[in-house]
Amino acid sequence: MNSFITRKGPDFTMSVEIPVKIVNIPWRNNNLTTVETEPPLSEQAELFIGVYLMVIGCLSWLGNCVVIFVLYKQRASLQPTDYLTFNLAISDACISVFGYSRGIIEIFNIFRDDGFIIKWIWTCQVDGFFTLLFGLASINTLTVISATRYIKGCHPNRAYCIRTSTIHVSLMCIWAGAFFWAMVPLIGWGSYKDHGYGTCEIDWNKANYSTIYKSYIISILFSCFLVPVLIMLFSYVSIITMVKTSNTMTADGFITEHIRKVERDVTRVSIVICTAFIMAWTPYATVSLWSAWGYHVPNITSILTRMFAKSASFYNPLIYFGMSAKFRRDVRALLPCTRENKDVVRLRSFNNLWPKDGAANAIPTATAGQFYYHQGETKYTVGQLLDIELPTRFLDPQHTPPPVSREINCVLPPATFETAEYEIDRL
Repeated sequence: MNSFITRKGPDFTMSVEIPVKIVNIPWRNNNLTTVETEPPLSEQAELFIGVYLMVIGCLSWLGNCVVIFVLYKQRASLQPTDYLTFNLAISDACISVFGYSRGIIEIFNIFRDDGFIIKWIWTCQVDGFFTLLFGLASINTLTVISATRYIKGCHPNRAYCIRTSTIHVSLMCIWAGAFFWAMVPLIGWGSYKDHGYGTCEIDWNKANYSTIYKSYIISILFSCFLVPVLIMLFSYVSIITMVKTSNTMTADGFITEHIRKVERDVTRVSIVICTAFIMAWTPYATVSLWSAWGYHVPNITSILTRMFAKSASFYNPLIYFGMSAKFRRDVRALLPCTRENKDVVRLRSFNNLWPKDGAANAIPTATAGQFYYHQGETKYTVGQLLDIELPTRFLDPQHTPPPVSREINCVLPPATFETAEYEIDRL
């Protein structure tokens, strides 16, 4: 709708056409109110948006590809819950393609085709469908991950329910739900709209004058945002409470440094996961709901909330793996530049254990004065040590071990399930 302002002079009459947008404001009994459209952003602002999309998109793609590569290399030993992490990395990597590339192409006009690709091939409907599909898949995966952590952390007696078959069913539900909510706008329940700068998303404004569109907006916000937020909050708050109540005292009533570390790390990871998800999606959901109810949202506010919501695909790998000591060890083990150094250290440590002279086959002995007993040490006989640590050449019958009465003290590394890193990865 356009409005005209007429100015009259002594010898002329001039009419100026001003574009306006019709907004249905609910508190005015659905009367039509005209609001002037906002001017477009400056070239500097468009350049900033393009650079932001390019940097975050590349970092998101790189980080998620590292996660996919590490999990693929360990595919033979993956736990059932690792498939959820693998699925999260795939959906986030796809967001970095479909959620960022169209905006980069439009802003920088990479192909110099006057917008042919984004108008006829990579259309708004196609981009909106895939962006919403992978975005909802990522949100659903985060929700299922929080539920599995709640079961394993707060109800370990029911951890047997988390097996490969149940994870496969969860993955099918994740993608079926995401496909449903992304597909129905293409068949009439909701619609996609180009919001500029390569951003195609649900047309929230249509909820003003259509009950069908309003029902879709309410349904998707409730099912795909409010419910996941409540599940995550409940799961991680329960985990934090469980760690504080059940792991604060040892058998003799004293708090150990190990338990302090587990409690501190679990609390930190849980708070970061919840905070990151809520901070990324709450502004976007709030602005969308505000717009759907007919309130005016400044253009720059809408753009910033959309950009911030898309950045969730960038920091998800940092949260779920950057804070995991196990993942850092796995990455270092797969990097070619670190393998050689590790081999050298391992050989040096092994060579120092045995003498270099002619008595290479002699069994090392020790007196009681050479070993100091500390808390946490375990007492083993030489025969037990032979069965545990010594190479097979020392098990030859010609090398008779000393009498059993000769005992030494040995400090063994803690078992895997005793480390704080294991507790964090388990939760």
